[in-house]
Amino acid sequence: MVEADEAAVEAETHEDSFKKHLEFKLADTKIAELEEGKAKFKTEFSAAGLPTRRWMSNISTSPKVEKDLAKCAVKERLVKHWRERAQPMHFGDFCSEGQAQFFSLCNNYEDILFTHRCGLQSTVASNEEHQTYVDAYVLHVLNHVLKTRDLVTRNNEKLQRQETASSENGKKGADFIDAPRDQGFTRPKVLILLPYRSTALKFVKQLIALAPKSQTVDIEHKARFFDEFGVEDDEDNKEVNHDGNEGEREESNVNVGGKPADFKALFNGNNDDHFRIGIKFTRKSIKLYSDFYSSDIIVASPLGLITKIGEAESSKEANNVGVDFLSSIEILVMDYTDVICMQNWLHVHTVFDHLNRIPQSQHDTDIMRIRDWCLNGHSRHYRQTLILSTFSSAKFNAILHRSCVNHAGKVKLKIQYPGVLSKVILKIRQVFNKIECKAITEDADARFDYFTKQGGILLFASYLDFPRLRRFLKNQNASFCEIHEETTNSNISRCRSWFYHKKRNIMLYSERAHFYHRYKMKGTTELIFYSLPHYAHFYPEIAANLRSGFSSCTVLFSKFDKFELERIGGSEYAKHMIESKKGMFTFM
Repeated sequence: MVEADEAAVEAETHEDSFKKHLEFKLADTKIAELEEGKAKFKTEFSAAGLPTRRWMSNISTSPKVEKDLAKCAVKERLVKHWRERAQPMHFGDFCSEGQAQFFSLCNNYEDILFTHRCGLQSTVASNEEHQTYVDAYVLHVLNHVLKTRDLVTRNNEKLQRQETASSENGKKGADFIDAPRDQGFTRPKVLILLPYRSTALKFVKQLIALAPKSQTVDIEHKARFFDEFGVEDDEDNKEVNHDGNEGEREESNVNVGGKPADFKALFNGNNDDHFRIGIKFTRKSIKLYSDFYSSDIIVASPLGLITKIGEAESSKEANNVGVDFLSSIEILVMDYTDVICMQNWLHVHTVFDHLNRIPQSQHDTDIMRIRDWCLNGHSRHYRQTLILSTFSSAKFNAILHRSCVNHAGKVKLKIQYPGVLSKVILKIRQVFNKIECKAITEDADARFDYFTKQGGILLFASYLDFPRLRRFLKNQNASFCEIHEETTNSNISRCRSWFYHKKRNIMLYSERAHFYHRYKMKGTTELIFYSLPHYAHFYPEIAANLRSGFSSCTVLFSKFDKFELERIGGSEYAKHMIESKKGMFTFM
């Protein structure tokens, strides 16, 4: 067979990282080290094409950047199609050295936290640049899926030949050859987590575009997929579901008219955040909407999986198999992670908690062919996790450190930020007040104590702080209104009118509300950032609501706001403000 010949050539010519990763024997000491999770990022190396960024790794060596895909032991038919595609190649088989380096990291099966994803406030050039990184991980996913399928197919044929030979010799197959350990508990090997159907549509389009031509002769249910995940030409405004609760989603439209370009780019599509779909690869076709247990790839939103998990946990049926389809995931890609962060981050933790568990039932899998590390409960040490985001966050670092325990190691980007203070065009006084607290558990209380003593006119708070602030203002009989992600359209209009006409002195405004609506509150004279926004460009965007020359902007921060402070104040200023004994810093 052609595929068998292709595999033989790859095996003889180049080291196969796929085989090396999955056949690695984990010593007990290594397992204990991974479980402890204390490996430090001790190695730094330059991020190709990204002068203000450096990679940090918890392994001692930096990867070799390979220009030739064939030398990466990528499937020959994938390499051939990749080279045939109409795209400029400036670095061997790659568009750039940065794309080659990123693919090398993927191909080494390292966990990756990539915080250079362009999204909000991105330019056409940066979008094109980032697409090269998306292409790299899609190619890696395809390579893993096809290698897995080809390996199982070859071994099936080999076992069949041996069975035939043993029958002719009057022997049992088991006496002739040992069954190869080439499978997990269930078939799905790749999980793609995305925030909206529109982002899932982009991923599947790229998956089909990069798949070998022989694989795309027949795309089953393609029309249905484009109908359910796309939008009609005359239906640009679609519902944004961001409350993390399927049953409470409002049938409201997103008005993209008059909004910033980044807002239009993200929301001008199908913004349903509840979906899950299986994708199966056969010899000459790709089947969309395949049953999860016969799928190779699962594309889903966190909410889509959460409802499936909830259904499984509440089911009383004897044949309930839960979410066993997550038991053998070997590659997890979470893209648009910054957008997912604006939804319900607890859903992400729940999904990670259900990955790589030993399943409740056997799913037509030959137990003699299940890999030893699956049977021993070590699957998560062989799972590669790729996290792509516009920004860094303590939340993402926590996931990387606690939930990514891959034996191949992990890397993350270290970024030198210029800050956005200079982008505040109006001449206003910007005061950064440091909140002193020794532990992150004290941060919320210290911030709240500061506010209750100082007061303020307009607050920009995270949704976790919101109930506490609202309760305090009610107890004080304060004149205030509120806009957050769950506020109805009618109440939003009423609050904006009250605030503009001075019928309410204080407005509580959450970052998630701004993310989903980008409201403008002109005429504001005092602005308090109770907590720093995740998106740096929100700072000058909201500050633009102030009156020039008569206004002030107050920012509350602590040492635990390092990532947000770096993006807004710049890396150097942020370090100075956090380490300084001073408690107040003023910028004009």
